Amino acid sequence: MRRVVGCALLVVLLAAGCTSGGPTLDEAAQVLAADAKKLESSYSMAGKKTVDKTGEGNDDAAGCPGGTATRSYQFSGSFDESGQMTPAEQAERADLASDPLQSNLVGLGYEIDRSASWARPGRSSVVLHKKDPGITFILLIQDSAPNIEIIGKTDCLPSESRSERNSQKTGSFPELQSGLP
Repeated sequence: MRRVVGCALLVVLLAAGCTSGGPTLDEAAQVLAADAKKLESSYSMAGKKTVDKTGEGNDDAAGCPGGTATRSYQFSGSFDESGQMTPAEQAERADLASDPLQSNLVGLGYEIDRSASWARPGRSSVVLHKKDPGITFILLIQDSAPNIEIIGKTDCLPSESRSERNSQKTGSFPELQSGLP
């Protein structure tokens, strides 16, 4: 009996040590939401649309290892709600819009991933990453509407709500609950 309890205690301690080292999905999602809202309010856009999936219950486990998930925050908008800008003006505005948005994220601790970013006249794509707590932003700026699309997403991180739901469904250490010696 001591061996079973000792082994169970060791497994619990090891599991706790493995999961307590980095940020959780909830922690990263809070940072993502705060950073995205700062970025969103820093640039005026017409016809702005926002999809905030940073709250609890918005875990997306697609493409993530078991017990981890991502959350996201997206917004988009256009330079000109009147539709009076010429294509040349739209292209010029697209070229000018990228720098202030990048600068805002760099000021929040993000680093530009130059290998994943690119630009051509009238269109750019910039990828920025914050290592801790694990968030990536993609800035898409173009001369056609919507002119600005911004996607923020957490890395695949341990999800407290997913692991809590799983342990409630399966129970932890069922062999100890069954009363085996």
